[in-house]
Amino acid sequence: MQEALDVHFQGLVFRERNAGRAIDAHMSDKGFNVQIGIDPETGFPFGGNDANCGTWMDKMGSSEAAGTRGKPATPRDGSAVELVALAYSVASWLAAQHRAARFPYPGVARRHRDGSLTAWTYAQWAERIRHNFERYFWVSAAPSAADLRPDLVHRRAIYKDTHGATRPWADYQLRCNFSVAMAIAPEIFDPKHAWLALDNVERLLLGPLGVKTLDPADWAYRGDYDNSNNSDDPNIAHGFNYHQGPEWVWPIGYYLLARLAFAKENGKYAKTVAATYATLAPLVAELRSSPWRGLPELTNAGGAYCKDSCRTQAWSAATVLEALREAEALRNARTLTD
Repeated sequence: MQEALDVHFQGLVFRERNAGRAIDAHMSDKGFNVQIGIDPETGFPFGGNDANCGTWMDKMGSSEAAGTRGKPATPRDGSAVELVALAYSVASWLAAQHRAARFPYPGVARRHRDGSLTAWTYAQWAERIRHNFERYFWVSAAPSAADLRPDLVHRRAIYKDTHGATRPWADYQLRCNFSVAMAIAPEIFDPKHAWLALDNVERLLLGPLGVKTLDPADWAYRGDYDNSNNSDDPNIAHGFNYHQGPEWVWPIGYYLLARLAFAKENGKYAKTVAATYATLAPLVAELRSSPWRGLPELTNAGGAYCKDSCRTQAWSAATVLEALREAEALRNARTLTD
């Protein structure tokens, strides 16, 4: 664990071993060049480039006819919002473990070319992320002097998907990933801002079984996934739109966990617990009707059946179970009054 964190803090630049078609049949040459690090100003982890797939949204274009071979649909390079939240979660947890004498290392250090060192304790790293998160990720509900790129703002009262992407417009796309970050690290969010953003997830992204992976008003949105599509349309050929709109099931668990995390501070405690069960009802129906007794990987637009979706997937069930467990614990812990 310590080695992995030290290497990230030091920064690492390398080319993948055996780079080429033998290890990836579609990726372009540039995609094999890897750089990771920690931004010294913000504390955010960063990495990737616009020729590689950096996170779970990992669809690499493969259509010669459509001209997408070697072009990732969603590079998500820079600092992806859920990875920033994970970094905060790790650093804050290790700070607590070190204070309790359960982890021997106090933090991380970087050696510069002149031999000098920059060292952060885990508590300092976590605080740096917390201090900078709202500034760099929150898109205010109304135009503000704090807007970093007002020319790129498409939706307001949301959290950016990434910070520092090679294609700056991609930072401002409305996706489901910030609700994942909220469930992982609610401490870095302003509760009032978080609630407004979750309202937009509910209004714009929430489907019957899952959460849209992209805003329907986005130019790249295509809600129906067909991996066998052999057209010359670059938006959908060979399933290029895997994460450009289809409604994935696993993020709904994190959406519900995020709602529960911020409900009390927004005076919505009882209503949110009740709404959690209501949101889960269609998933119960899906479980009962599924021959696999499971939840699918994703659905097409509006919860429609997707023939190329795995019909039962572990993380779909796991995150929903986690949300159900949290709702049950809250319901049993106190009287449900706002």
